[in-house]
Amino acid sequence: MQTPIPEPTTRNAKATFNHILDAAIELFYKNGYHGTTVNNITKHAGVAAGTFYLYFPSKLALYKHVLITFSHNIRREIAAKVSLKSTRYEKEREGIKAFILLAKKHPQMYNIIWESLYIDRELFKDYYESFALRYIRGLNESVKNEEIRDIDTEVISYILMGITNFIGLKVVLDLGTNNNDVDYIVDQVMDLIQHGLFK
Repeated sequence: MQTPIPEPTTRNAKATFNHILDAAIELFYKNGYHGTTVNNITKHAGVAAGTFYLYFPSKLALYKHVLITFSHNIRREIAAKVSLKSTRYEKEREGIKAFILLAKKHPQMYNIIWESLYIDRELFKDYYESFALRYIRGLNESVKNEEIRDIDTEVISYILMGITNFIGLKVVLDLGTNNNDVDYIVDQVMDLIQHGLFK
């Protein structure tokens, strides 16, 4: 995945950059990418229309920056939590919990990430493939350490990402029950992962 647009270094420029970014995130979440114009963003950010192009070459470039920033933030948050754990079981549990709590705090991530499928399919694919590659590396290490059985780690990475994605949706959209008890939900996921489904 490409790198984000570099943030400006001066205080005033950084503040303007962040105003534009915050406005874009709010409007992309509320109205979608195609329902949001550069004029909408600059008006909401309280900056002149021409100011936008000092920082971002286009609305698409801004959207990609937002998506990449979310990706980096998710990875950083999960990595920070997982690094404190030693076993694969603990790392898996902590990673799922960290993602759910982050999604609960920033529900706009779901809309913006998933909308990328309809904006730039390659961007969507790159987003999830890059996540999967990192997951696969960790799973392969766990196979090598005999913490998990020898299994197709690529397929498993997508299974685990799928579980985490939809459990996150359950909590963020308040689907069903027990959504305030994240530990309970994560424990149910881990019970399935550890013991399987069938008797």
